[in-house]
This record gives sequence, C-alpha cells and structure tokens, in this order.
Amino acid sequence: MSNFMQWVTHGIKRGRFEVSLRTILYIFALVVALTLTATVYLMLVGHTAARGRHIEQLRTELLWLRRENEQLEVDVAEEGSISHLWDRAVEMGFALAEQVEFLALPVSD
Repeated sequence: MSNFMQWVTHGIKRGRFEVSLRTILYIFALVVALTLTATVYLMLVGHTAARGRHIEQLRTELLWLRRENEQLEVDVAEEGSISHLWDRAVEMGFALAEQVEFLALPVSD
C-alpha cells in the first residue's frame, strides 16, 4: 500500500486528517489566487459586455441618422425641383416676363 493510501486510511480510521500549517497556507493562497483571477475575469467580461452594448447603441443611432439624412436629402430635392419652384412662384403672384430689355454696360479699359 502506498504512503498516500496509508495516510488516507489512517486518517479515516482515526476520524481526522493531520494537515500542516504550510499545507493550509498553500491551500489558502490557492483559494485567494483563484478568487482574484475569477474576480478579474468577471470584471473584464462585464466591461466587455458594457462596451458591446454601447457600440450597438451607437450603430443603431448611426443607422437612424443615415435614414434621417436620406429623408432630408429627398425633401431638399423635392423643394428645389423646377416644378415645385414654378408652382411656388405662381402662388406668390409672379408671372412670366412679357418684354425683357437688356442693358449694355459700358466697358472700361
């Protein structure tokens, strides 16, 4: 029987395990290291998830702004079209010029 098995069976028969202070400190250090590692990992995952949500919100806002920009371009094109300008001029009382006179400007050297 191996030493480990003798130690385990002896500990079980006696109802207790004898553990040195050094072993307890090693186990404690391991638990602390694992806890710190898990904490840092969870903080990193949380930060990454928050950044992902923020990026997704920015993408949604960008899409909305692009659509709004396209609609404004359509509105500007409609308002600036010749037919629309012609209709507005008629509504405002403008009419076609019946007689147009051009004046020659004197050319100075």
